[in-house]
Amino acid sequence: MWAAIGARGIIGPIFIEENGRNVTVTKERYIKVLNEFWKEVESLYPSLLPKLWFQQDGAPAHTSLIAREWLKNHFGTRIISQLTPFEWVAHSPDLSPPDFYLWGYLKDKVYANKPQSIRELKISIKDEMGKIPKSVCMDVMKNFVKRLRKCMEVNGGHLEHML
Repeated sequence: MWAAIGARGIIGPIFIEENGRNVTVTKERYIKVLNEFWKEVESLYPSLLPKLWFQQDGAPAHTSLIAREWLKNHFGTRIISQLTPFEWVAHSPDLSPPDFYLWGYLKDKVYANKPQSIRELKISIKDEMGKIPKSVCMDVMKNFVKRLRKCMEVNGGHLEHML
C-alpha cells in the first residue's frame, strides 16, 4: 500500500496489486503508483503543481533511474530522495510524515476494527484514511516543519524525544 500526505489532505491508499493479489514493489510497479498519484494530484490541486515537493525514502524501486527520471519530469528539483540534490536522510522516521503520523495512526484505527480478511482490511484502511480531516493533515505538516527546524538545531541528531 502507498499513500501521500500533505497540508491539504491524503492521496491514497493505492494498493500495489496485480490480478487482485499483493505484489512486491518493483520500479515498474512504482511508476504505475506514481502515475496514479499524479492523476489525482492534477485533478485535486492543479494550481499547486508548480509548488509541490515530493519526499520519499530510499527503497530500491524509489531510487531506480526510471523513478528518478519520472520524478524529475514531474517535480523538477523539488524532490527529497536519495540520489537527488536534496538527499533524504536514511533511517529518519521522525522526518517523514507517513512514518511519524500516518502509518501508526492507521494501524491503531484499522486493527481496532479486527478485519477478518484482506478485503475487510482494505475497506477499513480506505474508511479510516477518509476520516482524517484536512485540519489534521495541516497540523501534521506544521509538525513536520517543526521537526525539520529541530533537526537543524541539533545538527542532525536524534529528535523524537524532544518533540
